[in-house]
Amino acid sequence: MSFFLLLVSLVLIIKGVSMILVPKKTMKFAAQMLKVKEPRLWGLSSLFVGILLLFAASHCILVWLIVLLGLMEISKAVYVFLSPPQMLFHWSSNLKENAYRVWGIWSLVLGVIIFITRI
Repeated sequence: MSFFLLLVSLVLIIKGVSMILVPKKTMKFAAQMLKVKEPRLWGLSSLFVGILLLFAASHCILVWLIVLLGLMEISKAVYVFLSPPQMLFHWSSNLKENAYRVWGIWSLVLGVIIFITRI
């Protein structure tokens, strides 16, 4: 499970750096990724990642942070399953570049924290 935490932290770091350095390209890439016939399929990935984060929490110094992230992913999966498909990703497409960069900084900091605190 330590490898899973390493993988999650590296994905968050790469996502954060790309959101900070090239926000327009990252927004276009995210919009392409979200154009699927059934957007609720993303809920399955969130559910899977959330459950794995709950199992991986014991392999980290900040157990509460990983448990909180896992519960957030599971709640995101429930939201994706219960909401209408046209309302799922509407809010993220209207963000300005600076707001997208703030999300990138948040993602980068979270990735670094998970990377440092894994056992």
